[in-house]
Amino acid sequence: MRKYIFWLVVVVWIGLDLWSKSFASEYLQDRVDLLGDFLYLEHVFNDGIAFSVDLNQMLLKIVTIFLIIWFFYYYWLEERKKKSLCIDISFWLIIWGAIWNWIERIFRENVVDFIGVKYFSVFNLADSFITVGAVLYLIALLKYKGLEINN
Repeated sequence: MRKYIFWLVVVVWIGLDLWSKSFASEYLQDRVDLLGDFLYLEHVFNDGIAFSVDLNQMLLKIVTIFLIIWFFYYYWLEERKKKSLCIDISFWLIIWGAIWNWIERIFRENVVDFIGVKYFSVFNLADSFITVGAVLYLIALLKYKGLEINN
């Protein structure tokens, strides 16, 4: 069953990410405010890393693939043993988000970003899934270690 959930997450996520970036590239010629000027849609080509920090393209591609491989290796050897669906999903989201952004960099030399938050950055769904995966992983670690989040 977990195997099917994995592939369902992968297919749905890649489909959503691909569709949203195509939509942004095709239809977002101008900025569209969603919640005043706090949350908006704006088509941006990001040829840097997080927060558009500039980095040599070849170095970025090499470092990214090594990090993806290391992250997957760590998951496979350590975290998978815990048999936690939450941990599994968190790693899948992080790994596939990183892979998809890496693939986009290989073929386009940049990543399409389109979701903007005032005073923060412009990002895409792959970035969001990486972030959600990281938060899920931290929550799972707290629960797995027996720690509770107190109010």
